[in-house]
Amino acid sequence: MSDLSRKERIKAAKSLSVRDLNKLVKKPDSSKGKSFVLYGQVTQFDAATGECVFRANVSESRQSSKYNYEHNSMLVAGDTESDCSILDDVVTDDIVKVHATSMGSYSYDTQIGGNTTVPMFYVDKITVL
Repeated sequence: MSDLSRKERIKAAKSLSVRDLNKLVKKPDSSKGKSFVLYGQVTQFDAATGECVFRANVSESRQSSKYNYEHNSMLVAGDTESDCSILDDVVTDDIVKVHATSMGSYSYDTQIGGNTTVPMFYVDKITVL
């Protein structure tokens, strides 16, 4: 996590081009600590993810269809376990705008027995669109 305060990270968040987001997804660890503005569709936010972690497909801008958010990512907030009131209004299938700080890469086991690595972001601000 960046040494900047939450408000400073929100103010410093940069918009991304399609190419910049593709580079971030390719090498998530190279952007660790940097803040960005992302848009996405929440694809999983349930008992399996926990109260403070959700999975979303993200993009660099708001898309005309929920199917156009293409980059699988994990997002966390608060203390990452139970103190994350910033996410109280967020549910699966929501379209969101997020000011987030890159935490690098995150690997997890899939339900079909595989393993995948995705970018992980810390949510500094989130708006349900």
